[in-house]
Amino acid sequence: MRTNSLPFKGVILDMDGTLIASTEADFLAWQRTFVDNGRSLTYETYFPLIGMKSAEVIKKELKLEGEEVDKALAQKLFYFEEIMDTNGIDPIPFAEDLLKKLQKLPVKVALATSSRRKKMEMVMQKLKFLQYFDVIVTGEEVHKSKPAPDIFILAAEKLGLSAEECIVIEDAASGVLAAKRAGMKVIAITTTHSANLLQTADLVIDTFERMNFEQSCEVISGAKKEIRSSK
Repeated sequence: MRTNSLPFKGVILDMDGTLIASTEADFLAWQRTFVDNGRSLTYETYFPLIGMKSAEVIKKELKLEGEEVDKALAQKLFYFEEIMDTNGIDPIPFAEDLLKKLQKLPVKVALATSSRRKKMEMVMQKLKFLQYFDVIVTGEEVHKSKPAPDIFILAAEKLGLSAEECIVIEDAASGVLAAKRAGMKVIAITTTHSANLLQTADLVIDTFERMNFEQSCEVISGAKKEIRSSK
């Protein structure tokens, strides 16, 4: 593999919706947590919260503070684990294939997730994905959630790279915006949001199945935008 064929030295991946199919379990866990705190939660209300740190959701939506936030965080994590144990948790199709390909390329790989470290470790250990990452950044390590760029800036710093040397892979509109605000190129996958909500990304794909990372880098470097279909 020719090192000079890649314009990026680092790849930063989101977790929920990008690598793991966790949206339904996450929604159901939040729904139970909201009910415990006297609130209802529809999917329409939940959808804009994707990518936000759990503590921020609790403070903003449930109006809790201090120890009550910690209690609600514990409730939500308990429900998520219970749902995961009952229903299982699956990777996004062909996500592990992508991770294996990245291991063979001359790039460093980071995970940047708004999820808390306990949840990240629970899921990634179950799927045996931790081995693929040089660096992991979780929501507790940054002050502001996506669409603020904090988590991607920190991931790049931990990789020892500049923003221009990194490319982000995301599924959520807030994550795409965060990466652009960090000064990074972005590949968006339509596992959670439709393509029309992800058009600020440099490249939009609908599957990892036939994704050629090097070719995708060439498309982005050539300032071309396309939607690759699995059909």
